Amino acid sequence: MDTIKLFCDVAQWRSVSRAALAHGVTQSAASQRIQALERELGVQLIDRSTRPLQLTAAGDLYHHGCRRILASYEKLTARVIESKGSEPLELRGEVVIAAIYSAGIELLNQIRADFEAKHPKVHVAITYFQPETVYDRVIHEQCDLGILSYPERWRGLTAIPLRDEQMVVVVRAGHDWATRPVIHPTDLADGEMVSFDRALPIAKNLRRYLRSHGVRATLAGEFDNIDTIKTYVAETEASAILPFRTVQREIKAGSLIAIPLAPALVRPIAIVYPRHHEQEPLVKAFIDYLAEHQPSRPLPAAASV
Repeated sequence: MDTIKLFCDVAQWRSVSRAALAHGVTQSAASQRIQALERELGVQLIDRSTRPLQLTAAGDLYHHGCRRILASYEKLTARVIESKGSEPLELRGEVVIAAIYSAGIELLNQIRADFEAKHPKVHVAITYFQPETVYDRVIHEQCDLGILSYPERWRGLTAIPLRDEQMVVVVRAGHDWATRPVIHPTDLADGEMVSFDRALPIAKNLRRYLRSHGVRATLAGEFDNIDTIKTYVAETEASAILPFRTVQREIKAGSLIAIPLAPALVRPIAIVYPRHHEQEPLVKAFIDYLAEHQPSRPLPAAASV
């Protein structure tokens, strides 16, 4: 079982050295155990000619099967311990998460810190990527779970809703629209906008929203991240449609103004993992904790009047 766990960690992290460190053995010892496993099976599991390491077709098949075995083993162990009336099994190990950049770095860092404080033998590793990379890492089981927007877009995944984020029109302080209580889609045809790179899911959904109201926006630029969009808006007369949660710091600082959209538009955020994948107790515990500690949906001041 230890060798199976070691192989799964090598496969997930694409690194023998990182897996060796997690298992408290030398890199040489870890490599020897994986090689012994390959000799026993009579197949090559890892393609060592690439960096980072890649699984062979046989290795990918073996990895998926081993993940299911480990998840079943952990659940069985927990049930046996509970049946004896003993204390619940202590959570230990690492949860590996791939998230989109706009998933909320401050929020996720706080939830990670609180969960690790509650479970001292657990480490939560969160890495941020573009949506396609998050999807690729999740579907190939290079992480335990992903955090994505518009989960219905991604095939082969099970999604657990986290929150719906209200989208708002954002302009610089002093903009002609800054005192408006609400913005309608047709208003956006009167000025320039900046938006997300058209390949991103959020850009496609914004275009769909505007088209549904007969609006073709004049784009001054397209960018692949929210921070660049916010900087552009703060220094020009262009507007943007962004999740309200992502601009609260700038609103507090007085550099940006958020105006509600009518009709309302929301961006769904969800936890995702491969369909039919059985979660280990540690991963399931973190998913439950993450879902329970989402903030209530904030509203711009004008929307609450």
